Amino acid sequence: MKKTLHTPQTSCVVCAAPSYRRSSVLQPKQQSDRCHLSLVARVVMLLLVLILLPVSARANLSCTTSNVNKTLTAATISVPAAAQAGTTVATLPPESFQLPCFFPNSGTHTTSATLYSDFATTTALAPGFNDVYKTNIAGLGIRYTFNSSGCSAANAIMANGLIRLSCPYAGPLGGSYIYRDVTVTATFVVTAAIAAGASSLITTPKITIGYATSDGGSGYWQQEPLYTGSASGTLVRATCSVNQSNIVVSLPTADTRAFQSGIGAVAAPQAFSLSLSCVSGAKILITLTDAVDPSNRTDRLTVTHDSTTTGIGVQVLNSTGSPVLFGADSANPNNANHWVIGDAPNGTIEIPLTARYIRTGTVSPGQVKVLATFTMSYQ
Repeated sequence: MKKTLHTPQTSCVVCAAPSYRRSSVLQPKQQSDRCHLSLVARVVMLLLVLILLPVSARANLSCTTSNVNKTLTAATISVPAAAQAGTTVATLPPESFQLPCFFPNSGTHTTSATLYSDFATTTALAPGFNDVYKTNIAGLGIRYTFNSSGCSAANAIMANGLIRLSCPYAGPLGGSYIYRDVTVTATFVVTAAIAAGASSLITTPKITIGYATSDGGSGYWQQEPLYTGSASGTLVRATCSVNQSNIVVSLPTADTRAFQSGIGAVAAPQAFSLSLSCVSGAKILITLTDAVDPSNRTDRLTVTHDSTTTGIGVQVLNSTGSPVLFGADSANPNNANHWVIGDAPNGTIEIPLTARYIRTGTVSPGQVKVLATFTMSYQ
């Protein structure tokens, strides 16, 4: 009698081989080993697939700032008496700063991303402007203009409290910082009537910096401010205008014998005056400057190169008869060698002066020519 061998049923789900059939019946232990070997082979194949898949290098652009946290320094800003709203009265030199970024070492491939740098302020706009912001001086506003070839910014103005610069970067992972240079230029603009005299500039808008990146980075994060909001400077609004811009003073002819007494001898005084139209509200100060030698701080004007005499200079006397010491061409109320004229009237004021020759060396006949300018300041 023919007998058939029945083996216990063995389950091996993950390792069944559907691609072929075997005619013989496996023993239980042999089938279990085959399942184990097939499972190991399949796991190894899966690991190999995972290992051989290409790795995508992705580094989040990391950025900071350099040369920020600035205090705005404006020195002296002069505002003409008749300046109207919209008049630009001063433009400061461009100030530079940098936006350094790098790609952290998280892969082996060169990568790239864009930094979005937002410059913003919460300071109120001056009435009637969308790009001029208030300062602590009523009627004086400020405008900010950005330039950066690396961020494709050309005379970009911060309007309505915000400007965004888009700065592309590309470099190796784990490399050094890549810098984008930026300049900002502050311009002062008359926005309304400004009080006569001198005012101190103390505050200007605080300009904050916020970052985001095209690769997701750290979301949105703040940096140190570009400008802290602190400022220094003096605003001087003229209360007077000049009625005659060019004044020619002709001194009488003097005999060389008038200077025989020696160095410092004077002769041939000639009176003249400066005529101004003013509005009241400030004290007038004036400085005379030697136009031939602006560094001259003596009481004798330097003769021009086309003068033909030698040993002779020219003095200017003020209303008290004292020789004027010459100073810098500056409207700063603290300018050296200025003198006080008095309170500005509502109307015309005449400032009396006198010019005269003074001996400075060995005298020879000829023609003497000097040039001077005057600058008014106010308190």
